[in-house]
Amino acid sequence: MPRRPRSLYVTRIERWVRDPYAIYALWVLGLEAMERPGASAEALARGDAVHAAIERLTLDWPDDLPDDCEAVLHDHLLRELGARGFEDAAMAREAPLARNCARWLTDFERRRRARGIDILVEQQGTMTFDAPAGPFTVKAFADRIELASDGAAVMDFKTGAAPSARQVKSGFAPQLTLTAAILADGGFERTNGPVTPDELTYVRVVGRKTAGEVITRASGAEAADLAQAALDGLKRRVARFDDENTPYVSWAAPQFMGNQGGNYDHLARVWEWSVIGDGDEE
Repeated sequence: MPRRPRSLYVTRIERWVRDPYAIYALWVLGLEAMERPGASAEALARGDAVHAAIERLTLDWPDDLPDDCEAVLHDHLLRELGARGFEDAAMAREAPLARNCARWLTDFERRRRARGIDILVEQQGTMTFDAPAGPFTVKAFADRIELASDGAAVMDFKTGAAPSARQVKSGFAPQLTLTAAILADGGFERTNGPVTPDELTYVRVVGRKTAGEVITRASGAEAADLAQAALDGLKRRVARFDDENTPYVSWAAPQFMGNQGGNYDHLARVWEWSVIGDGDEE
């Protein structure tokens, strides 16, 4: 049997759902995507800086927040941006955004912590299940897990757009749902066993006119149901692709590929067949 994935992170699984050929190129052909010449890395760096600043605050202040939380967050954000290569001209633009982010995040943190939660940040979880070609392991890095007495919130911080409710519920954006499935299975070491997910939330932090947004895609029993549905769907997908007759087609869900597509579209000749067609019709 050809070499097919036996372990994937939830972010790779999302790519697998939308563009199976990308997983084929990476796993079977062993082709690593190269950075595109001249491509801007600012958006990625900004996102990393926001994640790092929030993580630093949570690790330093796991329970009560400092009185000057807004100033602390602002300093963390500027420091992390500087560490990622933002120079003076860029920092002049980023500083007001960072101030708005810090103000919004301070209010967000106070509201969330008022619920009496324990916060885990940047946690890795794993879960393994049997499949036709052998055990398969799904892995996740959770930006944040908030543990309460009767369940847990699974959260992902974003500086870009969050997946729609339709994408999450239909399985085309399985990052939160599969992370929640790992949580329910006890796959995060620091939770000390299985925990029922009762909230799936994206936290969008941008610092503009709308500085931030809490986008909850599922809560209560629906969160646990979506987690189980995502896991069942993944098991079916693994079983289907363990059959060597199942092809890794390109752009299985083109409506969710965005404007730029994938890193391996040139190998799959996407633009040729999508524009020209198969030649059988005018």
